[in-house]
Amino acid sequence: MPITIGLVILQRLAFHVAIPLGVVTVAMSFVAALVCCRATGETDTTPIGPMGKLTQLVYALLPGAAGQTVINLMAAGVTAAAGASAADLLTDLKSGYLLGANGRRQFIAQCSGILFGVLVIVPAWYLLVPDKAALEKFNPPAANMWKAVADLLTQGGHMLPHTAIVAILIGAAIGIVLPLVERFAKEAVTYVPSAMGLGLGMVIPFQNSLSFALGALIALVWTKVRRNNAESFNIPVASGLVAGESLVAAVIGILSAAVGLLAAK
Repeated sequence: MPITIGLVILQRLAFHVAIPLGVVTVAMSFVAALVCCRATGETDTTPIGPMGKLTQLVYALLPGAAGQTVINLMAAGVTAAAGASAADLLTDLKSGYLLGANGRRQFIAQCSGILFGVLVIVPAWYLLVPDKAALEKFNPPAANMWKAVADLLTQGGHMLPHTAIVAILIGAAIGIVLPLVERFAKEAVTYVPSAMGLGLGMVIPFQNSLSFALGALIALVWTKVRRNNAESFNIPVASGLVAGESLVAAVIGILSAAVGLLAAK
């Protein structure tokens, strides 16, 4: 309740979001958190963007929010951030559980991290982005995409291609039918694709989807050929590949930034 009140007040003071709309934002955060947690548990990928887009769609229809780009964006930001944080917390708690850590102490550590994170991140943000002009120099692609969706939803659906509308309706229908089949036709569950998997396959880059498919195929063949060996080394090998890719990407980013700074001088 204190966090809900704080979020509603913050939205009102900073972004002029009406109190009822702020309450709706927090309520939608619970839905976004449930979806993000399930998707992360099933696929290890958190659908932050799609949850934000869902909120943007809802706010495009709500009285008082229709036609308001800032309100549309900020509401999506709140729900998407809540979903992402919930999924991250679950992965941390699950890792601690597997390692035998104390859940209560983990939770206290997470809360401490939130406090100190705010004290560091907010000043750092204002140092990097003191005004609108500084923000526009960064040209963030994800933020621009969210802004484009907000413009579309607040200015009218006529800006959306007809084929995109058809795709949205087809996707919505599939997303409803698959869980119903899982619920009422349990004998067919083995042959029903994952709604989360299909949805993520549509929104994440193709190379990621291809990597998931290849990894799953390798794990399947490995298990069929040498089950005991696969059960012992499958997860460590996969984790090493993921961590290695992330470290290499970080090194490339650091080197690229260093080269850019040297070139600027």
